[in-house]
Amino acid sequence: MDCAGGTASIRKRKMLAEQVIWQVIALALFRRQSIAEVVVHLDLLLPNEQDPDIANSALTQARQRLGEEPLAQLFSLCACAWDTRHQRGQSWRGLARYAIDGTTLRTSDSPENRLHFGAQAYASEVVSSYPQLRMVTLTALATHLVREVAFGEYGKNELLYAQEVIELIPDYSLTVLDKGSLSAEILLPLQRNGQQRHWLLPAKSNTKWERLESNARDYCVKMKVSPQARAKRPELPEYWEARAIEVLSRQGTKRVLLTSLLDRTKYPAAEIAKQYSQRWRIETSYRELKQSLLGDEITLRSGTPATVRQEVWGALLAYNLVRIESMRTA
Repeated sequence: MDCAGGTASIRKRKMLAEQVIWQVIALALFRRQSIAEVVVHLDLLLPNEQDPDIANSALTQARQRLGEEPLAQLFSLCACAWDTRHQRGQSWRGLARYAIDGTTLRTSDSPENRLHFGAQAYASEVVSSYPQLRMVTLTALATHLVREVAFGEYGKNELLYAQEVIELIPDYSLTVLDKGSLSAEILLPLQRNGQQRHWLLPAKSNTKWERLESNARDYCVKMKVSPQARAKRPELPEYWEARAIEVLSRQGTKRVLLTSLLDRTKYPAAEIAKQYSQRWRIETSYRELKQSLLGDEITLRSGTPATVRQEVWGALLAYNLVRIESMRTA
């Protein structure tokens, strides 16, 4: 039975689709073992097909038959259910808290991966030794669970991946972003599409606005939407408003936070600033994924773009499973 499309196969396989899924997830958990060793270690072959000398080519063919989509669907279903369950009792003033940020993963250096994903080019015109993929996640600040993700070629602008993720943010939420996302093209759809979807991020040093109130450190501002953004999205207004909150960092430097949380009574400035200070947790989640989970073997195993994408979905599933077990243990 094909677990994605529900179609039956009459051809006998040594590994069922469900077992291949566990194989892909396990690749992230047993980084120092070969694929064949992982399959034997987890007893993933059918009972009458146990063979410690199973060929790597047969396992690769099983992954190719499975494809990427079943892993992507499984991640989406599980991540949504797990996050919803573990958000209970973790909200702030009725809002679930998330962060959006980007990172990169290194792929094996095959001609197919280099052509598809590309690689970092330095100012000296030297190109990175390994291809890389770019990834943006929506991560729950309370639990570090990854709820949504978009990834692909390295050369694609991170904000384009962020826009894919923003479309999937749940209602009644506050999402913390970095200052690179300060754009009406990104933030207005976030707050307008859905119910009570709010955002919070620091202003850039050169951000221009018209101050609408005289309050010293907590006031509303009006900003102009860029002509470029309105050309791409004619539905955007000429101006948009936000709340500005001035805070001091631990080093004593002033920072201005911008947010869609306009109600001062319901959302006090000091509490908003505290929510922004939790943004570091998404960096912790990347460290847990790339260093703790993947360990020293930071290069993905797969040699083709299709199996790389499949491996990424498996690694994200493994990461969330480990986070859930960590929370249960705690």
